[in-house]
Amino acid sequence: MHDILSGMQKIVFYLILFISSFISKSYAELTQGPPPEGFSGDVGLAVYSQNSITQGGSSATQVLPYGYFDYGRYFVRIDTFGIKTIPLGYGYLEFSGKYNAEGFTPKGTSYSLLNQRDLPIPLGIGTFQVTPIGAFFLNAYGDVAASKGKMAEFTYAAELALPLSVKIYPLVGFDYKDKQYLNYFYGVTSVEAQRSGINTYTPSDGTSPYAALIVEVPMSEHWILNTFLKRKWLASTIVNSPLVTERFLDNIFISLNYRFE
Repeated sequence: MHDILSGMQKIVFYLILFISSFISKSYAELTQGPPPEGFSGDVGLAVYSQNSITQGGSSATQVLPYGYFDYGRYFVRIDTFGIKTIPLGYGYLEFSGKYNAEGFTPKGTSYSLLNQRDLPIPLGIGTFQVTPIGAFFLNAYGDVAASKGKMAEFTYAAELALPLSVKIYPLVGFDYKDKQYLNYFYGVTSVEAQRSGINTYTPSDGTSPYAALIVEVPMSEHWILNTFLKRKWLASTIVNSPLVTERFLDNIFISLNYRFE
């Protein structure tokens, strides 16, 4: 399994190199024109729920805005946002950022003596390719906040149409995080170990596969009800941390959205 996941993370970075080399090609060779003008997509409100994977944490449920839309070159895709630049294959080269709630404050008698892990701020490049065989999301980020680590994500999404205009979107993918990123969030330094009595821990890089399902149910001409379920199997370098209490991360949300077309 480790060899398979190591191979997967290499694929991500080979794809990033492919994107970089593609930029040098002439615009005549690219298949897309400028992004459509105007606003299109879904905007609404969602109830989000996520289990805690760290010591002293608890599951969190929040009511927050939901967005999956394009406005000319600008886009929002739930937790990812950015701007489309030059055409690339079936999509565009994108500069993007991501909301990531991975920061936390260790809790518990000894764990409270550890440092707080601040929220990351991932910024980078990527692409969203809508092809005849499905959609591909590929992003590579650097955390410009405390960890200064790097990460990459790959997702494949298919679309299945059901009666009554219901649609199902199965998704599979994985994320890769380098040693520096994981060491900041899940490592225990010698200073922290001396202060708390918890063993030192220095993780290596890790790859976490995931699977998800989106069910889209039209409520009227413009109103859509979405249900999203996702499970991520955490990399062993995360699971083995003394700060971590779970082997997987679950995300669920239900959203009611207005669709602009």
